[in-house]
Formats: sequence, structure tokens, C-alpha cells
Amino acid sequence: MAVPTDLPGPLDDPVARACRLNYVEFCRELGRWSGSAGAVEERDGLVLWATASEFPVSLNGVVRLDPSTPAAVVLDTADEWFGRRGTGYTVNVVDGADDDLRAAAEAAGLLVLRDSPQMVCDEPVDGPPPADDVTLVWVAELAHVEAFADIVDASYQSLGAPAGAIRPSIVALDRVLEPHVETVLAFVRGEPVATAQVVHSHAMAGVYYVGTLESARGRGLGELVTRAVTNRGFERGAPFVGLQASPMGEPIYTRMGYRSIYRQAGLVRFAPA
Repeated sequence: MAVPTDLPGPLDDPVARACRLNYVEFCRELGRWSGSAGAVEERDGLVLWATASEFPVSLNGVVRLDPSTPAAVVLDTADEWFGRRGTGYTVNVVDGADDDLRAAAEAAGLLVLRDSPQMVCDEPVDGPPPADDVTLVWVAELAHVEAFADIVDASYQSLGAPAGAIRPSIVALDRVLEPHVETVLAFVRGEPVATAQVVHSHAMAGVYYVGTLESARGRGLGELVTRAVTNRGFERGAPFVGLQASPMGEPIYTRMGYRSIYRQAGLVRFAPA
């Protein structure tokens, strides 16, 4: 599907556009990581993705890439596509680019469950080395992918995901080891407790799935793994690195040198239409 060149508002900026497309690539990966139970479809200027998890927030969703696609078409297509799968879904919108879609989704009863800044970092990040009992390991084997998935599932409960919501969506473990996806684990005395991931696409690097087990928080491990994947992006030649910040992470990323370039929101239909 051709990417339009007349994207309105904040997505006119090449950096913002790259961040948006990198996020969409991550959403495609979510579908791929669910193996035969996942799905990715592109049509009518939309990208729809579904995972093996029935949790509708972010794991099943739709993004409009062509601004000329009417909001009603976006919602009707998503209602039909996810209705056949028996799940709800999230409509991801960018402030200033998808205002009509956001208004239509709210009018249709979808609930705003996520409203976060898209942030970028323009240079490598400095910081203290890991503590003596902390080891960083780049994921290169299936057992480590399992640990990554378990940490994400447990840590994202602090952001409202139910226990067991994310873990079923990561079953095609070998797909997480593709060369454009890099994941780091932080081990404390031999136990994996924190993780972060970077996806390389569209001439940039995007940071995703930053998480720390609750029992290991307060030691700066989230910042440590974020710094690791941020710098890995620059090491591989990215001119900038982006991420979508949670309320918990935004002050940390700001302190690290990330800056906000636009806001995006997720509007959720919790049950099939």
C-alpha cells in the first residue's frame, strides 16, 4: 500500500511521519508474533492487526494511513473485521491528523484508554554502568524470548493490562529474533527482571515493550534497558530514536533527553460490534 505524501498536521514532518510508520511496523509485528492465530491486513488506506490475545487494547487494532479514508469507513471496516474474529479493538489516532476519526470513534462509544506523547531522542544517551549484580543480555535464544514475554505480561499489569493478556500474543518466538528486532534483558543475580525492545524500520529505530517486574523497581532498571536499546539504535545508524511514553515513563524519558513531537491516543471498543 502506497503511503500518502499529503498527510495533514503533525505528520507533515518527516521525523513524525517516520515515527508513525515505525509504530505501524511494530503493530504488524504484533500480528506476526502470534503465528497462525495472528493476522495483518492492509486495505482502504488502513492497517489492521490482530493477535492471539483477545485483549482489545493495542493488541488488536487499526491505524489509518490514508487521511482521505472517511472516519465512518475506518470504524465500519474495523467493526466488520474484528467482529468476525470475535474481539474488540483499538483505533489509534494522532492529534491534529485524525481529529475527525477521534470524534467519530467517541461518538460511536469507543473509550479513550491511552493518550500519550510520541517522543524522539536525537543523540546517544549517557548514564551510569549497571550495578555489580546486574547483567544486560541481548536476546539471541528462544528461552530469552520466553523471559521477555513473561516480563512484559507481568510488568504491563501496572498500566492496566490483565494478567495473561499479553503473553498469549507472543508465541511465534523465532519471529522476535528477526534482525530488525532487538531485545535486551536485565538480569539481577541471574534472574531476568527488566526488558526493552527496539524495532528498526523506516530509517529510524523505535523503542517498545519497556518493562520491569514490580519486585525489581526502584533501581533504575527501566532507564538502564531503555538506554541500551536507544543507543543500539544509534549504533546501527539511526539518525533518531522514537518511543511512545506511558505516564510512568514520560518523566524518565524526558530526563534522558527525549522530546515530545505529537500526541497519539487509543480509543477502545471492548466487545465486538
